Amino acid sequence: MVFEEVDLPGFRTKDGIADIDGNYPSKGARGERAAWFRDSEGNMLGIGEPVV
Repeated sequence: MVFEEVDLPGFRTKDGIADIDGNYPSKGARGERAAWFRDSEGNMLGIGEPVV
């Protein structure tokens, strides 16, 4: 699996991983770590996890 590089207003990936401040405040997290990849049909999928 190869992570996609993303460069959008508000965040960008470094080595395929983005640190996004402010997500998941209801879980007591300071933010989220996220990555995107493509499936076998070329669809872009994303995964994320709260960072406490």
